[in-house]
Amino acid sequence: MAAPKSVLVNISVDQVLKAHGCQHNSRHRLERGHFRLKVKKDRSPEHFCVACALAIVDRDIAKLKVVAQQLRGELALDGQE
Repeated sequence: MAAPKSVLVNISVDQVLKAHGCQHNSRHRLERGHFRLKVKKDRSPEHFCVACALAIVDRDIAKLKVVAQQLRGELALDGQE
C-alpha cells in the first residue's frame, strides 16, 4: 500500500543565513540565525518570521480541522445544510 500523501509538501523551517524582511510584514526583520517558515511557491520561496508564521500555521490548523470534520460527516459542507 502506498504511503498517504501530504498537502504540506512545500513548507519547512530553516535558519536565516542573511538578514532580510518578512514577506508578510515588511516591518518584521529576520536576522541571521533566526528561524523562519519557508514556503516553496513556484520557483522562488517565500519566507516568514516566527510571529507571522505562527499566525499562518494556527489559521491553517483551524481550516484543516474543519476539513477533517466535514470528511467525517460531523460538519455540513459549505453551502449545504
